[in-house]
Amino acid sequence: MALAVTHVILTIVILDLFRHYVFKKSKFPRYWLVIGGIAGLFPDIDIPLGWVYNFLTGSAITIHGMFTHSIVFPALFLAAGLIFRYKKNSKWAGICFVISAGWFMHLILDCAFGGYKEFIWPFFIYNFCPQWGIHQYAIHIDAVILVLWLIHEEVHKRIKDYI
Repeated sequence: MALAVTHVILTIVILDLFRHYVFKKSKFPRYWLVIGGIAGLFPDIDIPLGWVYNFLTGSAITIHGMFTHSIVFPALFLAAGLIFRYKKNSKWAGICFVISAGWFMHLILDCAFGGYKEFIWPFFIYNFCPQWGIHQYAIHIDAVILVLWLIHEEVHKRIKDYI
């Protein structure tokens, strides 16, 4: 499983690249990057929820990776974004789209790091995620992503966007 920082920073970097190269900055506000980054971490909300559940019930059940790690949630936010877009509400459409993208990035990262999740909950099927063994390099991957993004921003004179 990827580290929490990886979930946030890689989502922000990818959304920022879309912001610069695909969409216009005026149509993709910077605060959407923050929302997308938080959404990239949100599937792991089941970890503290599991702690609370176990504390209240006295059990030792692990719910991490079951419900919130399903493709169902990004699909729901994508559908909501399409509905908002159809109703000409571009602000909420964009917010739903970046939440969907962040959530989906979380699933992709967990899969790439040797996932064990139920991506198509409630249907429990074979785990199709590759076992590349890159989880042992998780800390290094965080650093590489951050440094490459900072270099990209400086080379293109965009680092001032964040100061």
